[in-house]
Amino acid sequence: MTEDYYQTFHACVLSTRAYKERDVLIKLLTENYGKRMFLIRNIKSPKNALRLVAFPFVRGEFIGHINKSGLSFLNQVNDYQFPKRTVEDIEINAYATYMSGLADAVVNDNIPVPKLYELFLQGLERLEDIPQAAIVLNIFELQLLPLFGVPINLKRCAICGRTSGPMDYSVKYHGLLCQEHFSNDLRRLHWAPRTTVMIQRLAQANLATLNSVHVSNATIQNLRRAIDQLYEEYVGLHLKSKTFIDQMVDWQPKNNARES
Repeated sequence: MTEDYYQTFHACVLSTRAYKERDVLIKLLTENYGKRMFLIRNIKSPKNALRLVAFPFVRGEFIGHINKSGLSFLNQVNDYQFPKRTVEDIEINAYATYMSGLADAVVNDNIPVPKLYELFLQGLERLEDIPQAAIVLNIFELQLLPLFGVPINLKRCAICGRTSGPMDYSVKYHGLLCQEHFSNDLRRLHWAPRTTVMIQRLAQANLATLNSVHVSNATIQNLRRAIDQLYEEYVGLHLKSKTFIDQMVDWQPKNNARES
């Protein structure tokens, strides 16, 4: 790919950190250049318009010099969206931080993955307007699994291909089992039928057009446990941001309702 001195590109901010006394390093997930680390000089100057975008989860159109290796440099921002709700709400901020950590972990730097950029961008957008933001995180996690190279089947029974009736997940078969084949794996994950149906739906959901989703607290809790099982088995990441989400759940009042 031929690179001019300056490029105009779309990107989302994954993270920022101070660098020396007056500069900042900002990691961007770009649409066409993959993950890149950029240096913004003199970030504390009131005349530096880039100080307005040096925050996690900001997304917009940037102008900068993208180097093939080492640090790149941001020069200007043409247009950007500041995620007000995500910044102000501790729960949604935790979800966005975890999503950023997953997006950072799933692919090496400098490798363009348009699907990842699209999914992350849409996830940030939906966190701003979906009341049950935990569902947005669930969709993001499930649809990120193929980018981690996880070969799971959430559409039909891994043995007979059946698509209807009660289903459960089998790590042994890397997919769902229908009720007739539950005995093939006594160590299946024992998801509640409602959980399995919701995971099937969320794995196929379109974040770009997702409207409000209303599910019970019991379903949300079971979805969290089920997706955690998948990530523990197949991905094995243990991010601090996920630990915070787990602690945040413990702060909330316990809901003893069960789903079938």
